[in-house]
Parts: sequence; C-alpha cells; structure tokens
Amino acid sequence: MTNSKKVTNHSKPNDAIISLSKGAIFSYLLTAIVFVIYGILLTYTEMTEEKIQIVVMITTVISVLIGGIIASKGVNSKGLIFGMLVGIIYALIMIMVSLCVLPVIKITSKMIMIVVLSISAGGIGGIIGINTKKN
Repeated sequence: MTNSKKVTNHSKPNDAIISLSKGAIFSYLLTAIVFVIYGILLTYTEMTEEKIQIVVMITTVISVLIGGIIASKGVNSKGLIFGMLVGIIYALIMIMVSLCVLPVIKITSKMIMIVVLSISAGGIGGIIGINTKKN
C-alpha cells in the first residue's frame, strides 16, 4: 500500500487568516506612514487643512488596494472575496478606533463613502493580486 496525498487547489484556513492579516496590517501601516508625513507637512509648511478629506480618501483607496493585492497573493482562489474582506477589516478597525476616540460617532456620507471605497478598493486589489500571482 502506498500513501498518496491528494493535492488540492484550496488554501489552508490558517493561510487565509495570515494573508488577510498581512493585507490589513500593511494597509494600516501605509495609512499611518502617509498620515504622519501629511501631519509633518501641515505642521512645518504653509499647507492648510482644507485637503484632509481628499488625502484620507486617496490614502484609504491606495492602502486597501495594496492590502487586497497582498492578501490575495497568499491564497489560491477567491481574490475578490479576500480583497473585499481586507477592505471590511480596514473599515471596521477605523470605526472601532473612532468609537474609542470620539464619545459619539455619527454615520455621515463621508464615513459611508470611505467604507464603500475601502471595500471596493480591496476587491479590485484582490482581483489584481490573484490574477498577477505566479503559481
């Protein structure tokens, strides 16, 4: 008798969790770096705060897009789902941090826009990542 292992094309659950974690952590690290640089620029230059919302949205999209790519590189299929999950994790952490910092959180159109952008950018990143992955 021979021991033959069936090779599957599916990722292990631990691999999926690790990939999601890597994508979400990278997204927040990139966001933090951009915000620190922007804060320094605001402090030490003549820049005004009128562009903060644009910087937040662009940073969110780019960070989650790259996080979605990273997350989907660690799995064998379902890049869209994994990318969107990175966007959802990013948005949930953002909301939880807001709840800790602010006494009352208001659901505004800007908040909804950032959540939608996070999920969309993550999904697009997941598609890009799964399709550019070398097997």
